[in-house]
Amino acid sequence: MGLQRIADELQSGMILDQDIYTKDKVLLLAKGSVIYEEQIRIIKRLGYSSVSIRQKEPDAGEFSYWHHIDENKFNEFEHSYSESKKELNDIMKSISSGGQVDLEQVYSIPEMLLQQVGTPYNLFAFLNNVRQLDDYTYSHSVNVSVLCGVLCKWLKLDEATCKEIITAGLLHDLGKCHIPPEILNKPEKLTAEEWEEVKKHPVYGYRLLETAKAPHNIKIGALMHHEREDGSGYPTGLKGDQIPLIAKIIAIADVYDAMTSRRPHREKICPFQVIDQFQHDFFNLLDTKLLMTFLNRVADCYVGEVVRLSDGRTGQVVVINPAYPARPMIRNRDGIINLVNEHGVEIVDILPVGANS
Repeated sequence: MGLQRIADELQSGMILDQDIYTKDKVLLLAKGSVIYEEQIRIIKRLGYSSVSIRQKEPDAGEFSYWHHIDENKFNEFEHSYSESKKELNDIMKSISSGGQVDLEQVYSIPEMLLQQVGTPYNLFAFLNNVRQLDDYTYSHSVNVSVLCGVLCKWLKLDEATCKEIITAGLLHDLGKCHIPPEILNKPEKLTAEEWEEVKKHPVYGYRLLETAKAPHNIKIGALMHHEREDGSGYPTGLKGDQIPLIAKIIAIADVYDAMTSRRPHREKICPFQVIDQFQHDFFNLLDTKLLMTFLNRVADCYVGEVVRLSDGRTGQVVVINPAYPARPMIRNRDGIINLVNEHGVEIVDILPVGANS
């Protein structure tokens, strides 16, 4: 049990025994975080008159995994996730065979999953663990739809717009049912001809949704989710404001999930490496304002997670640096690792539940 300390008595090196939230109810510092002068000033500015401080450092053998997953909730989510993929498979088969799209049925899939996870950080933890058990076939579409839902919430979009974007996210890759499976599932790098065939899937999806009498924006989400801000995308090479919001949001969710999942073409990439790669490689490709909102909030979701560094060390993410969200502060048994000052060292993996550093 923590010791309650008034804000003026806080000292550098103390360990929080409670979560600290912003006035907008956004998690800023997780229970177990080590606080320093900057964090103490933030706590005071947020109006906390007192906070709970851990009375002593945990024993070396009991390094805490803050982001505990409720096993029952995760099992329920895992079951629903599996059923969602089966249902999506049936929907895609129906549409590809000329059937009409039932929007309420489609939306019910991600809606149920989003309700089950409750919070964004639960979603990322659940997805990170379910990935250990799952293939890529239909999981990507399910993941993109729920990631769209989280980003829509962070952007504070109205309910109708959120619902439309989430639905489009689930159907964005519908056109891939017309791509030969030997290409989609090829473990080696695609040839130029195979890549050109893959690039046709947005048009295939648009045509299928048009036949299925889907609403205009749902079709646009499927058609334009590979367009890029600088005009380098496909299929039409649109730029900037020419790209609708629905396609911009799906694009961010699509790229994030593709990079953090294990795919036939490559191994998965750690979310922090994705954040770093986004910052360096995608600022001219994806909408900067939407992207920065997404990256900063995603990084916040991993506070408390146990991670592995490129030099083999492991530790717990305790503080996100807003200027460099891919390089947070890490706590392990030896103290604090500030990755901003650790040149050449990066986070390479988020360890599954139960990992011991």
